[in-house]
Amino acid sequence: MKLVAQHGGETQKVTLEEALTDVRIAFLQIEFALKLHSFCELKKVDLSEFDTDEIILLEHGNLYFPAGNFGSREDVVRAAGVSVALAFGASALALDKAWEIAGVVPNFDSEDKNVKLRTLVYMIRCAFAHGVADPRWKVTEKFRRKIEISLPNCSISLDLRALDGERFEFSALGGHDRWYEVHDATVATLTANNTADSTD
Repeated sequence: MKLVAQHGGETQKVTLEEALTDVRIAFLQIEFALKLHSFCELKKVDLSEFDTDEIILLEHGNLYFPAGNFGSREDVVRAAGVSVALAFGASALALDKAWEIAGVVPNFDSEDKNVKLRTLVYMIRCAFAHGVADPRWKVTEKFRRKIEISLPNCSISLDLRALDGERFEFSALGGHDRWYEVHDATVATLTANNTADSTD
């Protein structure tokens, strides 16, 4: 399946394979950010080496960063924590885009398990879209209801009526591991559907 998009008069085709590659990269970024955060908390980052004047040489202009922004352990841990939040936000955007390219539309009225999964991803993507570093549930009238999803290793039940405007926390899903269950189910479903389409 391909999504055709217009960008400045040019037609760009994005394949589902490319979207799933973005999903893979986004979840690797979560792993990297969590490991970095862990290293910062465990004091495995040498601040005397890290918090120094730095010039980054780039192809289209250099960037200069003075020392002092990450001079304390708290500064570094806080920044690493934000990186974790940003990585999770990127993963929600990537999963949502993959479902979009596959042509699956969010729909609370559907009883189809894949549409329910896609709808959950969409709602979480909206939360991050309304505050990447401080995501909050944004539940419009048509989505103010309960959603229940069965996954291979767990189930998720949310009453979105009570969540509108609240800070998004993965504990609402049952923990961060549930997000990986959502990832696994999404990738398995879209990969299977894409393989079936390519053999038709």
